[in-house]
This record gives sequence, C-alpha cells and structure tokens, in this order.
Amino acid sequence: MNYNEIRRKVLKREGLYGLLFPPFYLLSKLYCFGALLRNRLYDSGFFESKSFNLPVISVGNITAGGSGKTPLVESIYLLLEESGFSPAIVCKGYRGKEKGPVFAEPEPERFGDECAVYSLKGYKTVVSNLKVDGVEFAFEKGANVVIVDDGFQHRKVKPKINLVAVDPFNPFGDNYCLPLGLLREPLSGLERADAFVITRSNLIDEKRLESLELYLKTFKKPIFRAEFSFKYWVDSGFNRTLPPEDKEVDLFCGIGNPGQFVEMVIKMGYRIRNLIVFEDHHRYTAIEAMELQNLKNPVTTEKDLIKLRGMVPKAKAPVLRLESYGLKEFLLANIENTERNEEEEFEGSLATSGISDFKINR
Repeated sequence: MNYNEIRRKVLKREGLYGLLFPPFYLLSKLYCFGALLRNRLYDSGFFESKSFNLPVISVGNITAGGSGKTPLVESIYLLLEESGFSPAIVCKGYRGKEKGPVFAEPEPERFGDECAVYSLKGYKTVVSNLKVDGVEFAFEKGANVVIVDDGFQHRKVKPKINLVAVDPFNPFGDNYCLPLGLLREPLSGLERADAFVITRSNLIDEKRLESLELYLKTFKKPIFRAEFSFKYWVDSGFNRTLPPEDKEVDLFCGIGNPGQFVEMVIKMGYRIRNLIVFEDHHRYTAIEAMELQNLKNPVTTEKDLIKLRGMVPKAKAPVLRLESYGLKEFLLANIENTERNEEEEFEGSLATSGISDFKINR
C-alpha cells in the first residue's frame, strides 16, 4: 500500500485508519501555516524574489502529484519555439543526481525522468538544484524566454507570467494541506496566479468543469481549458512506431496521477487487461523489468519508458500534447517586447490566433 492509499483511508476514517486522522489533521494545519508564513515573508519583501530583464514563465500547481503540468510545459515550449523565440526549460531534475546548472541529457538517473524526456525530445533543458541559478544559466546560454517547471512555490524566482495547472479531477487536493490532503499551500496562494489552465478538460463531465471554472473566476484571472490530444506512439527506443494492434493492453506506470492516464488510454479505444501502478518517479529494478516484458501488450508513459530503455523492448507509449484555445495569445501578449525570429507555421499548435490579448498589470 502506497502513501496516497494510506492518506485516503485516513481522510475517510476507514477502520483503524481513523485513529490517524487527528495527527494527520494537526500536521496538515502546521504545513498550511508554514506555507502561509513563508508566502507572507516573500510578499512583504523580507525574503527576496529575483526578477529578470527577459521573460520567465512559471508553470506550476497548488497540489502535489500529477496535474498535467509536464505536457503543458512541453506545449508552451513548442508554442514559443514555433513563434520565433529561443526558449529553455529550467527544472530541478527530481530524483536525479545532477545539481547543475547544466544542460540535461537523456539520462534519467542523472537528470531525473522529466528532464531526461525533455532532453530526448530536443528541448533545451537546464537542470539546476537552485532554479535562480538555472534561469541565469539559461539566459547566459542564449535563451530569450525561460519556462520554470514546477515554479509556483519557488518564490525566489519572480516570473513575468505565473501559470497554474489545475487538475479537474481533484483540483484542490481534498481541501487539506499535506499530509492529510495534497495542497502544497493554502488556496489563498492562488491569488499569485496570472492565469489558470484546466488540464485534461476533455476527460471530465461538463457540469463539473463549469463548477470548477465558477470557483476559479472568483480570483478574476483568465481561465483556459486544455485538452489532451494524441499525437503518435513511440517504441522502447523512442522511435515512432505503429500503435498496438491488440485493443487489449497491459498498462503500467509510476506517475503522480495514474487514473487520468488510464482514462486517456480508454478514450483512445483500448481496453485495460492488466493495470500495474508504481509510486511516482519509480525506479525500475531488473526483476520488475523482466516481469513487465512478460506482459502480452505493455503500454506505459514516456516518463516510465525512458527509465526502461532497452529493458522492456515490447513496451510502447503514446505521445500526448495539450491544446488550449487562447493561451497562445495570452502568452505572446505578455512577452511581446522580446526579440524573436520569424514565426513558423505549425500544425496542431497550442492555440489558434486572434483570441486573447489580456495583459498582466503589475
């Protein structure tokens, strides 16, 4: 049983797990208080946030676990590149050994799985334990726009645009801070957002989506719906390949929100024969790889596949992208003075033109 399963049993007060509710509740309140105090110290100027002459776009969330942030970062990177900018991604390289700042390579053990995937796809990605140093490094190396991956709680960097990815299935982490819920700070922190991006909006009921939007509108910031779209399949070597012929697949993954990955595969027309879920950012052993290779039709995520390169030759992964109508115009309107090359035409861009010129006033 993993942590999230225990947390949910405590939250629902199932059997003896109910005895753990009071200490979890107390720890949750202390966590929220600590996060609130930290934010107040930054807001008051007691702690310094560094701003940059060139634009920084922060992409983060208010909850722990998967919220669709990674495909949103990828989509924004491609949008900027297609629009003539020279972007770079800065991330910490979670569970990687590299402290940086240094450009990432497709080595998950050294740079972390997310950064390794970014690098494999050809995105300029800087791994840095201190994100301020990573942003400076990226600009020194020629980037003119930096995307800070998981930057919402990283207050040392003051972004030009602060985007918050919102998971529509559990947008506010059961309304408790860690460890009882999944909130990384009180909901009042959403005031710092410049815009909200509701990810996976095409996988949820319209009424629930409208209810979520109704709450987010209270912050008086732009709200964008982002839909998952399927692009193509890759094999274990990350080469484009044909989709699985058998409509029954054996799904495995070690990501923050496996339920939405399952929903997406089902929506693509596949039936789940076996489902194997590991902890987020799981490191696969040789024994586990052998067991996965014995599956009839193994399918996983790109983040998992890169950690198994060559170990599970049969495995395939769908490549997904988020598309959000109007987000492109919002981003370009707020970095319009940045020098860029001639804009390129690109099929399947993040948004069509002519929708939003909403500008951030600071």
